[in-house]
Amino acid sequence: MKIIVHDIIDIFKENISNLEFIRGVFSNPSNPNLYKKINLKPVEIKGDIFIQFESFKDNKAFHKNLSLKETFTYLIEIIKDFKQILITTSKQEIQILQNKKGFSLKRKAITSKKLEFSHNKQKNYILQDNTEIPFLIKLGVMSENGKVTKDKFNKFRQINKYLEFIEDTLKELQEKKLVDNSMKIVDFGCGKSYLTFALYHYLKNIKNLNVEIIGLDLKEDVINHCNSIANDLKFNNLKFLKGDIKEFNQFDNVDMIFSLHACNNATDYSLLKGLELRAKAILAVPCCQSEINQKIDKSSTTEIKGILSPFGNHGILQEKFSSLATDALRALALELCGFNTKVIEFIDMEHTPKNILIKAIKGAPSEDKLVKKRLEYDRYIEFLGVNPIIDNLLQPYFKK
Repeated sequence: MKIIVHDIIDIFKENISNLEFIRGVFSNPSNPNLYKKINLKPVEIKGDIFIQFESFKDNKAFHKNLSLKETFTYLIEIIKDFKQILITTSKQEIQILQNKKGFSLKRKAITSKKLEFSHNKQKNYILQDNTEIPFLIKLGVMSENGKVTKDKFNKFRQINKYLEFIEDTLKELQEKKLVDNSMKIVDFGCGKSYLTFALYHYLKNIKNLNVEIIGLDLKEDVINHCNSIANDLKFNNLKFLKGDIKEFNQFDNVDMIFSLHACNNATDYSLLKGLELRAKAILAVPCCQSEINQKIDKSSTTEIKGILSPFGNHGILQEKFSSLATDALRALALELCGFNTKVIEFIDMEHTPKNILIKAIKGAPSEDKLVKKRLEYDRYIEFLGVNPIIDNLLQPYFKK
């Protein structure tokens, strides 16, 4: 049966819309410089159906999840580049072959299969298990055959959770036209840099953006090791530098900064540096928020020893309250600096079950909103009865 490109697109549309599409395989490319093979499968992400494209070239696998509209547009671009297409649905296999005369189609009935969007979250991950991903292999998260190692599966989950936040942040930045197809990013306190490598791979290899990423840390041996891995992977625009957050000056303008588990006031200095570098997005996962807790013990005006004495009378409760109070203050201070903020859970299975992530995206708050936020901020500082470092650091950036 002879068909044309439009007919093939209709086959995909019909089976995807009817929830009968299981998978697709594009193989035998007409040009050796193209992807060797492309696999397609449906995935459910936050209640919406996407099509995941897994493309193979030069022994590397590249992944991207496209909306249905984006999927059909992309299919039109690639169909003519492959001599063989296999479409598996819940009821049949459809084989499409291309030669000089055009496309031909054969259908084969199969035992009925039920399409199931996995209840196993692994299948909804941005990065997939059982798929060779070079940077994960290099970092020891995966074996050479692409299987996540048992002792690193928590790290694998953490990386994917992190990339979900990055995916949402990127979408918001693009919708607000704060970034286009290029980004400058700094990761403060990058450590072993699992997430820094994941960020580069996601933005460069999956989202096809032009990126420059710098990881900053104080440990010279860690920095040298990470630079060696980046060179081996040919991650040309990913660099690691030894240095202190306060002294960083490699970029004078950035699109995003990320700070993971910067201890105590190191988080405050990373927020300040984000403002100094005019960052459009700030993502911070604070750690060891001890400053306010210590200052409460020395304060004669704090309501933690007054109205909230049931907390202040117990050291462990005061410590937990102070950690939350610190991050609430950080989020509020960033709003006064002109950002829209959200405080959400960051799941880090390798460290603690739950962490807080402060997400701040550059906004344009009205004067009235800023006045109300400033009143809220001043009341809050008075209630705490302390003079936190972040107040001194960020005050110069408060919008008037």
